[in-house]
Amino acid sequence: MKLSHITISLVCVFAASNLMQMANEKFELIAADYGPLGPLFIIATGFFLIILGIVMFFRAFRKA
Repeated sequence: MKLSHITISLVCVFAASNLMQMANEKFELIAADYGPLGPLFIIATGFFLIILGIVMFFRAFRKA
């Protein structure tokens, strides 16, 4: 078990959670400033961070 992978996993999921919450709360403001691709980019980045966090979590428990 690698503690660094678990830590990175938790940080990624926490960052994705905050990013998705911010995108949900300020959707209209982001869309007005950056156009229709602004919120889409933020949501896609959040999904990428979630997937990265899940992969790092499973890699932490992989046997060497």
